Amino acid sequence: MIQRKQTLFLLIAFVLTVVCMSVQVATLLGNDSIAFAKVYNLFLADGQGHYTFSSAPLFVMLLLSALLSLVSIFMYMKRKLQAAMCVVNMIVLVAWYVFLAVLPQTTGGQIHLLWPVVLPAVSVILQFMARKGILADEKLVRSLDRIR
Repeated sequence: MIQRKQTLFLLIAFVLTVVCMSVQVATLLGNDSIAFAKVYNLFLADGQGHYTFSSAPLFVMLLLSALLSLVSIFMYMKRKLQAAMCVVNMIVLVAWYVFLAVLPQTTGGQIHLLWPVVLPAVSVILQFMARKGILADEKLVRSLDRIR
């Protein structure tokens, strides 16, 4: 299981998703370019210590992505399902970016992105590479079944 390269890709994608879940991803700027809120995946924190949970869908999407990555690691015997879970995971991560792009319009102001924003993109690339390896394994198994 762990010796397969796609398992390592899925494991790294899981770790990157968990890291992105737990750090600040952006800062919301007002019209005068002064920061008025820090954007975490679970909440928005303003300078006065108030928290609003308008960014909670970001957290839910990353949590779902992390769970899908972790579960798909252990689905190595069901390669078709594992490949399908990789596709669903990529869709969830793209939806995370869509919601992050819409977030400033719902709260007002502009958004200044920080470095953890690239982690889901790297996870999408790793999911794609894992899916490619899974499909190659499936093709190999089918060719061996044909020879028998």
